[in-house]
Amino acid sequence: MYKLPPDAELLTIQEASKRLGKGFSRSSILRRIRSEQWKEGLHWVDARRNDSMNRLIKINITAVLNGFTTPAAFR
Repeated sequence: MYKLPPDAELLTIQEASKRLGKGFSRSSILRRIRSEQWKEGLHWVDARRNDSMNRLIKINITAVLNGFTTPAAFR
């Protein structure tokens, strides 16, 4: 289990896509997750219930937006 920071704002993929704008479609977000460009527990979490088979991905929009402001050499 991952411990999220207290300032984490979790959004669904659809909400995150709208908030991030151009270049962040649903498929683009899923590709970033599958390719491990976004790390589980930092950029996204699986918020499904214990008895559920389907993943319920929530995007930590705070961490994603902070990634834009941090130079690549320091990420």
